[in-house]
Amino acid sequence: MTFDELEKDLARRLRPVYLVAGEEETLVEQARALILARAAGDKRQAEITRFDGRGAAAADIDGAMRTVSLFGGPRVVVVKDAQDLRPAELHRLVEALKRPVSGSLLLLLVRGAGAQSRDPKRAKAARAAQSLAKAVETAGGAVVNCPRPKVREMPAVLGRMLARRSLRADDRALHAIAASVGEDLGAAYQAIEKLSLYVSGGVVQPADVAAVVSDTREESVFALIDAVSEGRTAPALATLRRLLRDGESGLSLLSQLVRHFRTLARVKALSRRRQNASAIQQALGLHPFVVQKCLQQIERFREPELAARLRLLAAADGNLKRSRYPERMEMERLILALCRGR
Repeated sequence: MTFDELEKDLARRLRPVYLVAGEEETLVEQARALILARAAGDKRQAEITRFDGRGAAAADIDGAMRTVSLFGGPRVVVVKDAQDLRPAELHRLVEALKRPVSGSLLLLLVRGAGAQSRDPKRAKAARAAQSLAKAVETAGGAVVNCPRPKVREMPAVLGRMLARRSLRADDRALHAIAASVGEDLGAAYQAIEKLSLYVSGGVVQPADVAAVVSDTREESVFALIDAVSEGRTAPALATLRRLLRDGESGLSLLSQLVRHFRTLARVKALSRRRQNASAIQQALGLHPFVVQKCLQQIERFREPELAARLRLLAAADGNLKRSRYPERMEMERLILALCRGR
């Protein structure tokens, strides 16, 4: 079932077991929260035992399901990253699901792929989801699919999100939101939250979107540049992948990185001449905020290190234009080198 179908199904009943699986982590998290809220009920009383798939044993999961809750509500067992269960433990858990436990709820979360995923890079998660899906359905449970929406699907997705907030919007407003958030559902939820607080009368207009929904893609580019300049490899790679997924070109991102590192080199040179922030701002025609940010970031670098990074950027430019490597591979290699200085 889809996330929307899950909402309707939970209004009617609570099933003994759920498998929530898919590429879109925001949807996985939303479904998890929805199921746990329904399990807790109005009194918010549910005893929850949590397992991480990596290192978890099926016997322990099954034992937790069979333990009586001290609060009188359902006994809830959550297995995060079930795709990381060892093969033998995954098989034992599938067998355990054939022996349902009254008064308990098992919530299995598979991140990275759903049962219908065909991406070979996500084969492990897909196989786990497929094995668990059959057992969950046989046990009377529900399989919730959380695929990443395509760009063309986003206006309809946004329309449903607005409807949950008793809001509606015309096509122009929906496409304005979609243009801002791309395929980023996390950003979409934030945009809808802002609009629900801003709009009165229940109708979202394009002007409302322009007023309160920032250009998330532009913010993400700034976040990428800051993460690279500050040597924060993990967030830099995560932001890069999201931008490429949402349609940004590698050459476009590269040009902005080149511009920023050239600015850092100029600020570094002026700083070595004991120029203060005001003088640097005047000499380079930069906004005061940009100057302050650059002055903070150049503390990491000596001038030869900035020169080395500019050479890395030049080499990447040539590789991208010659298509020497796939775009994502070349950009990831570049980000790693810029963050680590090699």
